[in-house]
Amino acid sequence: MTLIIPLLILLPLLVGLGMFLAGTKAESLVGLALGASGLVLALSLLLLFQVCGAAVPDSATNGATIIARAVYAPDWLHIRLPVSVGGHPIYWHLQFGADGIGALLVLLTGIVGFVTMIMATHQIRERLVSYLALILITQSMLLGVFLSMDLLSFYLFFEAVLLPIILLINGWGDKAESLKASRKFLLYTLVGSVPMVIGLIGIALQSATPVRPSTVSLELLSAIAKENQLAAINASPGDALNSVSTLASKDQWIAWILLLGFGIKLAILPLHTWLPTTYAAAHPNTTALIASVVAKLGVFGIIRIVIPLTPLALSTYAQMLFGGLGAVAIVYGAFVALSQSDMRKVLAYSSISHVGFITLGLMSMNSEGLSGAAIQMFNHGIITCSMFLILAMLEQRRGPVSLDDEDCGLASIYPKLAVMMVFFTLAGAGLPGLNGFVGELLAMTGMIRVSGLFTAIAVLGTVLGAWYGLRIVQRVLFGSNGEGKSKVHAQVNGDLKATEFAPLLALACICLFIGVRPQDSMDLIENDIKRIVSVSEPSSKAVHSEIDQLAQTQP
Repeated sequence: MTLIIPLLILLPLLVGLGMFLAGTKAESLVGLALGASGLVLALSLLLLFQVCGAAVPDSATNGATIIARAVYAPDWLHIRLPVSVGGHPIYWHLQFGADGIGALLVLLTGIVGFVTMIMATHQIRERLVSYLALILITQSMLLGVFLSMDLLSFYLFFEAVLLPIILLINGWGDKAESLKASRKFLLYTLVGSVPMVIGLIGIALQSATPVRPSTVSLELLSAIAKENQLAAINASPGDALNSVSTLASKDQWIAWILLLGFGIKLAILPLHTWLPTTYAAAHPNTTALIASVVAKLGVFGIIRIVIPLTPLALSTYAQMLFGGLGAVAIVYGAFVALSQSDMRKVLAYSSISHVGFITLGLMSMNSEGLSGAAIQMFNHGIITCSMFLILAMLEQRRGPVSLDDEDCGLASIYPKLAVMMVFFTLAGAGLPGLNGFVGELLAMTGMIRVSGLFTAIAVLGTVLGAWYGLRIVQRVLFGSNGEGKSKVHAQVNGDLKATEFAPLLALACICLFIGVRPQDSMDLIENDIKRIVSVSEPSSKAVHSEIDQLAQTQP
C-alpha cells in the first residue's frame, strides 16, 4: 500500500483550501501554491515509475479486468451503506489505485496543473491567490477521479470537479459572457450527472446474487462482468435472437445511460454546445486546464467503467452509434473551425474534432483502438494545453486574436512564440514524429477493423485539421501577403520571457519524446488494455455474429 496516492489527493486540496480561506491579499502564498503544484508533479512522476516497475498482478484468480498496480485501501475505511438489495447490504471500502492508464492521466494532471500555475503568475492580475487555490483544488478532484477504484468515490470526485471549475470560469473569464457560460456548463453537467448516477447504481445493484452481496469495488465488478460474459458467450442459445438477448439485454439500459452521462462531459455531438461557449468565455489559462484534463473525464469514464463493466451491452448498436458520432465530430469540428475568426473558437472546435479520434478508438473495442484512445488522451491534453497557453500570451500582448486580421506578421515581433505555435500546430495536425500522430493512427487502425466508412471520414478530418492549423499559422504569424504589419504595431511586453518559454519548451520535449519513442507509452498501458480487450473484443465479435445470423434468417 503506497502513501503517494493519499498525498497526491490531499496535498493540493489542503493547500488550496488554506489559501482560499486566507484571502486575496496573502500574496506571499503564491510561492506556496507553486511549490505545492510542483510537489504534485513530482509525486505523479514517482507514481508513474512505481506503476512501471510494479509486477503486473495476476488476474487469473478472479478474472478482474481492472487491477491497480499501486494501491491505497485502508482497512478502517470500510462502512455499510444505508441501502440494501434483496436484503443484502452494500459495503463500501474506500479504494484508490493506479494502473497504467490512470497513472498516465495523473501525470497529465500534474503537468498541466503546474504549467498553468506558472503561467497564471504572468497573466492573472486580480485575485491571483484565489485563482491559484482553485487550480489546486481542481487538481485534487481530478486526481481523485483518476485514482478511484470504487464507484462511490469515483462519482463523488467526478461531481466535485464542477465547483472549482465554475468559479474559475465565472470569476476570471470574459465579463460579458462568463456568467452565461458558467450557467450553461453547470446545466449540461447536472443533466449528465443524473443518468450517470442511475447507471452507477444499476451496476452496483445488479452485482448482487443470493450468495454474493452487492459491491462498488471496480476490481470485483470487473471480475463479475467477465464471469457473466464468459457464461453468456459459452451458452447454447436456442436461436440467434435469444442469443442476442442473452448477451446484451441485461445491462443495455445501463450502458446507454452511462454513455449519455459521460458523452455530455465528452462533448459528443449533439451535446457539445457547452464546450465552445465555455472555451470562448473562460480565461485561456483556465481553458487550458479544462480542455486538456477536465474534458477527458468523460473518456476516462467510458474506458474505466462502461467498457469493462458492461461489455455485452456496449458491443451492440451503441458501439456503432457512438463511433459514428465520433467520426462526424471529427469533420464537423474541423469545418466549423475553418469558418471561425475568433481564435478561441477555432481552438474550441478543433478540440471537438480531435476528441472525435479518441471516441473512434474507444468504440473500436480492440487493442489498437483502445491503446490509441488512451495515449491520445494524454497527447491531446499536452497539445491543447500548449495552444491555449500560447493564445493567452498573445492576448496578453495584443488583445483578442482574430484571424480576420490577415496581416498580423507577429513572427517578426515574437519569434520564440512563433516557433512554439508552429511546433504545437504541427503536433496537433498529426505530423509524423510528433505525439499527435501516434494516437490518431492507432485509433484509425482500430476503427478500420470495425468500419471502413468511419475510418475514411476520420482520414478526411486529418486533412481538414492540417488546413485550419496552417490557416492559424499563416494569418497570425506571417500574414496573407507574407509581410504583415509588424511596423504598424508597437511591441508590447516583448517576446516570451524565460519563465514563459521554459514550460512550453518542456511540453514540446514531451511531444517529441512520445512521437519518437511511442513504445514507452504503449508498454505502460499494454497489460491494462489487454485485460479490457479480453472482455470487449470477444463480446463485440459474439454479438455481431449473432446479429448476422439473425439477419440471414429473415426473409
